[in-house]
Amino acid sequence: MPNPTGENQWGKKKYPPDDELIAAFIQYGKEKNGSGLNAEEQLARLEKEFGLRIGKRTLTTLRKRLLIPSVRKNPVAAQDRMQAVLDVKQHDIAGRWGVAQVRQRLANQGIIISRDETRDILHDHFDEEFETRFVGKKDALERTPLDCLGPWHQIHCDGHEKLGAQALDMGGIALGIYAFKDQFGTFVPIMRVLPNVRKANTIAHFYLDFIEEYGCICLTLITDKGSEVGVKDGMIYIQKTLRLESAPEFTIEEWPPWVGVQSKKNTPIEGFWRWKRAGEGHSIRQAILVGKNEGIFNPANPRHIDIFNWLWPRLVQERLDEFREYWNNHKLSKQQKKILPSGTSPRHMWLVPSSVRATARDCSVRVNMESVRRLRDEMGGHEGREEAMQFVSREFSAEADSALGQLGYPTITLSTAWDVFVAVDDILSHV
Repeated sequence: MPNPTGENQWGKKKYPPDDELIAAFIQYGKEKNGSGLNAEEQLARLEKEFGLRIGKRTLTTLRKRLLIPSVRKNPVAAQDRMQAVLDVKQHDIAGRWGVAQVRQRLANQGIIISRDETRDILHDHFDEEFETRFVGKKDALERTPLDCLGPWHQIHCDGHEKLGAQALDMGGIALGIYAFKDQFGTFVPIMRVLPNVRKANTIAHFYLDFIEEYGCICLTLITDKGSEVGVKDGMIYIQKTLRLESAPEFTIEEWPPWVGVQSKKNTPIEGFWRWKRAGEGHSIRQAILVGKNEGIFNPANPRHIDIFNWLWPRLVQERLDEFREYWNNHKLSKQQKKILPSGTSPRHMWLVPSSVRATARDCSVRVNMESVRRLRDEMGGHEGREEAMQFVSREFSAEADSALGQLGYPTITLSTAWDVFVAVDDILSHV
């Protein structure tokens, strides 16, 4: 039958610029442990992000025209892929990263490699690690499967103190970590190293940062019952105030703005900390303790404390950002007793929840940013935020930055951090 308009059942298309499409396809390829989103998931994301509705054949044609790489059409030579695996493993001081973690970290760098090839390379060069990573059976609390309506329905948050003062035992030095994790798809929207994760004012300012970044809050915030959550004058006070103001139609009895639970029952975020310790946390902690064990760091020297607080939080934050990117792109394994969706990346479930559950909905509550600014002022304003968030003074940071410049701005990694520490200390000791 004649088709004078040339349009099919998908209608007339308005395609975004090629550079935006290429960036989108590259992101899709990074997800699910580097295997990439399947065709249905890519189509859902294109519609969500660009309003572009096309079929599978057009998707294939579009990817081919834009020269989008894949495992089968890999532009990176085999020798370079092997070297990339070895380069990634240099950061795995504790030897905890297996096939899935390495593939995902490489994918985040834009390097695509098959599961079999990754496994072969790891066996060739790190064979002894496979046995140490085996997880034995151990006693565990009986868990009830969790469920929720969709992204932003319930967000869990908690602090992590495995790099805290007691854990490091370095004269009061502490690198606390705080994170928020969505229950529906396990997406982690924000995670940050903070001077003190037990201080209500610090957590309150961090929560306001989170709200300012996303412009909304969740229906229900779930925390443990520690004093740092600030029921009367901190994070929980902020959550309740904004929820009641922005979504009065949700009754507190049926849709509580906050739920406090025992730490061991805050399972979504507690489980994430265990995953982090197995992947990144061990390597970071071992690298930090080198300064203590080899006598480089002297906790009785105030300059050493300042240099540590100038250098290490930046480096740890870089590693946290890398781990968060890994987590949000990795494939969430299917579990027999799990009610919530799985089988794809947390990022995909966060952005297109209806693609994994037809009834899922975005439960975010948009807030008035003027109210957010008012709450910030109640917490001490931007000066109060700077005081709560800073590890060292601006003056010392400028001096240390100048010393780093005299060294030629060397790359700082877990392996080189203490060398930089010693060099900066030498310069500042003569100022």
